[in-house]
Amino acid sequence: MSAEVGGQLEVVPARRSLFGPDYVRLAVLVLVGIGVHAWLIAHTAVPARDSLGFARYALNLSDPHPAPESSDPRQRIDVIRTAEQPPAYPAAIWATELVLRAACGLPTPDRALLATQVANAAAGVLLIVPMYLTGRMLFGRNVGFAGALLFQVLPVPARVTSDGLSEGTYLLASAAAITLGVRAARRPTIGGFLVCGLAVGASYLARPEGLLTGMAVGLVACAAGLARLWPRDAALGRLAALGVGVALVAVPYVVLIGKLTNKSTPGAIMNPWETPRIWQGQPSAAAAPAEGLALFGAWWDPKEDEGKNRLVWAAAAVWTEVIKAVHYVVGTLTLIAIGVHRRRLFAGDLGLWVPVALSGLSLLLMFFLAARVGYVSERHTVLLVMLCCVLGASAIGPVVRGLARVPVLGRVVVWPAAAPATFLAVLVASALPYSLKSLHPQREGHKHAGRWLAAHMAEGDWLQDPLAWAEWYAGRTLYQSTHYSGRPEYVWIVLERGKVSPHSRLPQWEEARQRAAGRAPVYRWPEDAPESGPAVEVYKVPFADLAPR
Repeated sequence: MSAEVGGQLEVVPARRSLFGPDYVRLAVLVLVGIGVHAWLIAHTAVPARDSLGFARYALNLSDPHPAPESSDPRQRIDVIRTAEQPPAYPAAIWATELVLRAACGLPTPDRALLATQVANAAAGVLLIVPMYLTGRMLFGRNVGFAGALLFQVLPVPARVTSDGLSEGTYLLASAAAITLGVRAARRPTIGGFLVCGLAVGASYLARPEGLLTGMAVGLVACAAGLARLWPRDAALGRLAALGVGVALVAVPYVVLIGKLTNKSTPGAIMNPWETPRIWQGQPSAAAAPAEGLALFGAWWDPKEDEGKNRLVWAAAAVWTEVIKAVHYVVGTLTLIAIGVHRRRLFAGDLGLWVPVALSGLSLLLMFFLAARVGYVSERHTVLLVMLCCVLGASAIGPVVRGLARVPVLGRVVVWPAAAPATFLAVLVASALPYSLKSLHPQREGHKHAGRWLAAHMAEGDWLQDPLAWAEWYAGRTLYQSTHYSGRPEYVWIVLERGKVSPHSRLPQWEEARQRAAGRAPVYRWPEDAPESGPAVEVYKVPFADLAPR
């Protein structure tokens, strides 16, 4: 007699990552993010100048045009190979522009620039998810909610991710890489590090500095192996998986362009002959503006900063830009959070070490950029601001509890359980008036001037526009920069007057002013602008008057 043993396989349900309270918080965050970004896009006079290059890149991906010096047709791969910027954000603009093309009847110049903002803002809203997940993994649901909310409403990140810039795409990929890096550090597997590497490679395709996240995760893995928190062979295998993931996404682009990046600033940093070494203390004259300082950055001015220590200046410039970008209070909360969680750090919480290590690398890169090139801007701080929002949000609870213990302040806290939410609401309320200001209202005249020029210029006329907005709206630079030849009848010149422009260092600025000197404008916006007030003016100059010069 034989016995048979039978068994029934049980279907184990997949482990859930999100629950009802998570979905409620995410829904609130998405509504706030959409509201802030939609408001800013609707109140944009013209997008940032960088958006013109991104929009041109996207239009060429949609319809590759031959290069000015050649009539040979181009392929999209040729557009990517020769472009200065990485392809992730222009590809997102291309997809967005195709949707807008079917949904609205805007002319191509307006539609392409709107696509740059919508693509950036959509990515800025989507990064709510990885930010929330990172905060929840490290500190809990409420901290994840507070960190993601702060990043959506702080002035610098809200405005930068609503403009025609690449920050939204870059931060979305970086935030996903951070989330995966934190998870891989806490639950180390080969697959986890491989997926994290893929996300790092995606962030590199948006901005070269996206590789910083991979460096931070790699440093944590190295430290875990050296400290024997992990077996060293396992740590080495996980590092290899991280590198393979990065290479799978990044190496094809590197092979295509033949170098790490086509962007000029990283090339200048890495080229020892192009700019002075930081320890020589010599100013970079090319980096200094001709008149005044940049509105949203710190520049080394050879005249005003002569005699100063270059490294001390760089440290002060980075501190100034960072503390403004984190809205002061969030920066203070971040420093408090490092102290509050010091025991977790020294106890080997590898997940928490990922954002801390990445913050340190980001600061070092900004310091090196400031010291070597002589320039650092608020745009360089956005990754650090994102990390500070998560870390700083974790200090809200301890700070409120500490204040409640102060004899005088403790009496004000009537409802202790609601005190952290009240503190967060005050932070949000203090940031929104600055965040919701219109984008570039002083530049609106360039859009009107471009539209007017499109209706009045002859096909063979030349247009000199140092700030580039008007020639874009006139339809002259949608697919390539202007290359004029021959002898036109007229040269049209666009100038902005009434305010000292931070763009006055542009090569054509002084030449355009000299050509228009002593002449009356044929168009001015606004028409009733006072002589001393800001305005955009268009001049029509016969080429014969300029030929001898």
